[in-house]
Amino acid sequence: MKNVLAISALSLLLFSSAFAQSPAPPPQAQVTADITGLYSFVHEGEFVQIEVADGRVTGLVSRFKGEDLEKSDFVDQYFDQAKLEGANLTFRTKAFEGVVFEFTGTVERGPAKTPSDEGYWNIRGTLLERHSTPDGKVSEKRHELTLKSFPQDAEPNPAAHDTREQR
Repeated sequence: MKNVLAISALSLLLFSSAFAQSPAPPPQAQVTADITGLYSFVHEGEFVQIEVADGRVTGLVSRFKGEDLEKSDFVDQYFDQAKLEGANLTFRTKAFEGVVFEFTGTVERGPAKTPSDEGYWNIRGTLLERHSTPDGKVSEKRHELTLKSFPQDAEPNPAAHDTREQR
């Protein structure tokens, strides 16, 4: 009888300690040059191009110039400043006709299984859109935004846009 009680107590102790342990955290997604690619932007057809190489982040925002998306030309606004620290990405574009974009977000693995699927990488954050007029008036809009990676084998060719470059 003592053996049965001892075995029961030991089993109960092992069983309860298994539940007391916290589950192992999911492996941290490696955020490096892996995030290089094209990402969705505010409107359908617009995109952000991000390139990470040798610890340096470069890129551009390719967007519609005007409010009427069907009649608007595309504009490429290159990053003025950009930084990737761990999983935190920030960038600011050069001004084009008084418009500057500032983005602060966190890179995370999306639900897609492979880089050839949309949303393999998601960058969740806040986009600040700043408009300055020649007379010095400034207006700002904030958007909560998720930049979703485009499928790597189906990336649009940025050179295919009829764009006006701003370097």
